[in-house]
Amino acid sequence: MRNIFKRKIIVDKTGRTMLGNSERLVDNGRNRLHHTHRQAVIWCPGCGRPVTDVSELAGRCDYCRTRTCCAHCETHCQVCARRLCGNCRRGFVGSRIITVCPICLIKLRQRQHFEDQMLMRKAAIQNWALRQQQINHINALRLQAARSRMIGHIQASRIRTNGQLALIREINRVKLALAKMWCNGGR
Repeated sequence: MRNIFKRKIIVDKTGRTMLGNSERLVDNGRNRLHHTHRQAVIWCPGCGRPVTDVSELAGRCDYCRTRTCCAHCETHCQVCARRLCGNCRRGFVGSRIITVCPICLIKLRQRQHFEDQMLMRKAAIQNWALRQQQINHINALRLQAARSRMIGHIQASRIRTNGQLALIREINRVKLALAKMWCNGGR
């Protein structure tokens, strides 16, 4: 019985076996060959894909530093460019959807909260200015109505006064005519 054993092992930089191929060829001496092929790979803890090449390993997550990432599941924070695993990445919806780390997510939420408060204050100031503008317009209309009433009263009093003056003039003409008549001796 004769055994031929062939083995190929790919190891990462830490010495961990990533891919192991082994082939075994057995001859039992009766011209019967038996071939066995085994392959062992490591699986990415992030996405569950088999990692067969050293270049597919991306390294550890920069946030949690416990999980390794492969080239398929590795993402980067779009704010601070940290490498993130699938468990540490977060999504933020602002003007666009971005992938961020938990630290940047807190900062972005604080910024969004501040911007929302500023928008609410701006809206309150605009409402107050609009209300003041309406109050000023109402007061202007009231003053204009009071002015119109006053002008009406003045014109009515002028008419009355003009009528009284006309009456007084007429009375004075009559008195003058009577005085002339009396001076002329009743003629």
